[in-house]
Amino acid sequence: MSEITLAHIDWKSRCRLHLLTASAVLFLSFYGKVVCPFIDTLSFTRIVTGLSVVWLFQILIREWFYRRFPVPIRAVTLARHGFYLSVLTWIISGVAASALHGLLYSEFHWSSHLKLMSGYWGLGAGILSQLEYVLLEEKIRRIQTTSTTTVLEKIARRQMEGYFLFTLIPVMVMVLMSFRFVYEGYTDRNAALEVLFIGICFLVASLLVSWRYGRALKQDCIHLLEALEAVGRGEYQLTVDASRGDELGRVAGGIHEMAQGLLLRERIRDAFGRFVNPQVAEAFIHTYGDGKKSVQMGGQYRTVAVLMADIRDFTPLSERLEPEALTTLLNSYFQVMVAAIQQHGGMVDKFIGDAVMAVFGLSEGQSNPATDAVRAALAMREGLQQLNQSFVDRQCSNQLDNGIGIHFGEVIAGYIGSQDRLEFTVIGHTVNIAARIESQTKPPNPPILFSDTVAEQLGSDFNVVKVSTVALKGISQQMALFTVKH
Repeated sequence: MSEITLAHIDWKSRCRLHLLTASAVLFLSFYGKVVCPFIDTLSFTRIVTGLSVVWLFQILIREWFYRRFPVPIRAVTLARHGFYLSVLTWIISGVAASALHGLLYSEFHWSSHLKLMSGYWGLGAGILSQLEYVLLEEKIRRIQTTSTTTVLEKIARRQMEGYFLFTLIPVMVMVLMSFRFVYEGYTDRNAALEVLFIGICFLVASLLVSWRYGRALKQDCIHLLEALEAVGRGEYQLTVDASRGDELGRVAGGIHEMAQGLLLRERIRDAFGRFVNPQVAEAFIHTYGDGKKSVQMGGQYRTVAVLMADIRDFTPLSERLEPEALTTLLNSYFQVMVAAIQQHGGMVDKFIGDAVMAVFGLSEGQSNPATDAVRAALAMREGLQQLNQSFVDRQCSNQLDNGIGIHFGEVIAGYIGSQDRLEFTVIGHTVNIAARIESQTKPPNPPILFSDTVAEQLGSDFNVVKVSTVALKGISQQMALFTVKH
């Protein structure tokens, strides 16, 4: 939906605002008839008729403003913009009512015309416009559910205005009535001055209290906004002051609980990503993390490159080393192998004892999985040499060697197992062939071997060499095996 303007306010809502304006007509009519020593000489119908003319004029002014200025002309919210226009219509209507009153009843004292205008300004621009502001804001929020502006309506300022106006207007009324009583001889001037003094004291006290409370409210709101911005940046280890005993305190407590929940989720995600591939963990949490969907067993066909790597002569090594030393050695080896695989876009599918199985082509945007798999194999061999050199530097007699087999073809990728114990993996003939190719990497064959389907995917960047044509276990036809010289 396009940006909401005052022109989007429907007629039903506008009529509510106009009827609220009509309440001023009735109030001023009764007030003038009962109190004013000049207007009370007129009939009630005549008073209402005159003020109704001003009311119709005010409706026309408001409608013209809504069409002439539908959007804010300064950095304010749309509701506040409408509030400013409302105040302006009350001020103009007050001047118009006073002028019309002066033309019709020129024989009345000037104070009668001024009193009518002050009624429009005090009652309308001061008090009723605040109610119009609330009604307009509620309507705009119903038709505009998302924020389209960066303008921030300041709560402290809004509260300060309310305290000021709802204290100032009654004080003004009391002071004016006191001086009118002096003028009409009902009391002396000292009593009016006393009312003026008390009114000013109450006004100052009200502003002081609203300022102090508004400042505290502003600081609490700023802290809440800062906490939300920190959560938006992924900073979940934060402390939010929830000591307030009102709704803002509950909001602060909710933000704190939300941050703790998100922190726990990130820790679970991180831990989950260490037991399974991080990409698989992220995809699983995104799809099934909200608990609305049940896990779909099975998988889908994908064309990928499967890499199998196995340590040579691992059984004698495991018999010679203590379990703790063997575990440390394997962890060092897998650290290098996994880094090389992930660096070239591969996904570690599983560890099988001292073997590692990786898949290339499951990630989005991976254009040539076979090329990435061969590059990863070369990086794995280079990393293994560096690892063995580190063993020599540390005067460790252990030296590792491995064989790597790669095949390119179709697999089924998905969740395998039961609802209680799942594993994301790839299965199919391609996986079996990659394992069989890896078993052929023993001397005199080179440590990296791959099938003809992989060789067909490689570009001119590789020096591809045919090694042999062999019969693989469980494979009906002989297969040509290739390697790369570098």
